[in-house]
Amino acid sequence: MLPTLLLMLFAQAAPSHPVVVFVCEHGAAKSVIATAYFNQLAAERGLPVRATFRGTAPQDNLSVRVVEALKADGLAIPDGKPTAISDRDVTDASHIFAIGCTLPDQATRSGKATDWSDVPEDRGYGPMRDAIVRHVKELLDELQRQRR
Repeated sequence: MLPTLLLMLFAQAAPSHPVVVFVCEHGAAKSVIATAYFNQLAAERGLPVRATFRGTAPQDNLSVRVVEALKADGLAIPDGKPTAISDRDVTDASHIFAIGCTLPDQATRSGKATDWSDVPEDRGYGPMRDAIVRHVKELLDELQRQRR
């Protein structure tokens, strides 16, 4: 009985679809852009994968400029507040992407982590968004190929 109960609890706790975790330093800008675009484009492609955003040193709230820019781009703002990447995030993730930050050791050692260090920080929203969207589209193309 106990093994069955444990399996049921694990099944309830495990994500129902693959989860991509985007991580930036404050969990308030780059990872939020990546999450918004990833979730929108994945849904448009009919892919059962969703993303969330995290930070390595999260600030209290989402970047006001990024929220305004995403709204202007016609995207939904991801739910939640900046949160530190946790051991549970690493365990549940199918992929983890560091965007301009250093991931915790567990995430780095997980074999799930990739570094998107080419995303510009100091050239404004447009170039930052464009670099992130390019990466997101490449990732979605790869995920789509894997499903075939």
